[in-house]
Amino acid sequence: MFTNAKLALCVAAVLGSTSAAQTAPQRPTIRQTESIAQHQVSRSVSGDDSFAPAPGQSTRANAVYFDPSPAPFNAFTYCASVLLTPSTSKRVVQGEFRFPAFSATPNVSVQIVSSIAGAPMQVHALKIQEVPGISGGTETQIAVEAETIFDVSPGGLYYANLVVTGVPVVPPTKQAPPNS
Repeated sequence: MFTNAKLALCVAAVLGSTSAAQTAPQRPTIRQTESIAQHQVSRSVSGDDSFAPAPGQSTRANAVYFDPSPAPFNAFTYCASVLLTPSTSKRVVQGEFRFPAFSATPNVSVQIVSSIAGAPMQVHALKIQEVPGISGGTETQIAVEAETIFDVSPGGLYYANLVVTGVPVVPPTKQAPPNS
């Protein structure tokens, strides 16, 4: 079971708090991920304000992953965060995470964090599936979709913070700390 302090520590580290980073034994690693939806949206005749990226603009969001922590019963706890990007719906934002393959469906906790004065959001969908990995093998893909609580367009920046606990098929290896 996670303590509120550990969850707060993950959130604080993601938001760039240096004091939280000093107390955390975890080191963030950045990995590119593709957005789950291919943004092939064109503006409709009705003038709908759908998101369509400018030519040459990437729809990728960099997820920040933290080193896994051991948990009881051969499980590991993974923390990650990603900037949510607009989807084809004017009220929905989305993000994607990739984790190692798990022997069973992992427990997932999602927190949506918004910038000041951002419209309130709620998790709309959470999709977990096994997909081919970038470097071969199988990975667990977790896609998060959040929508505004009220009938308004999202304004500001939104992040999805994930805490995932599960038994990986291949346990993570210990990495040496970076030279200081």
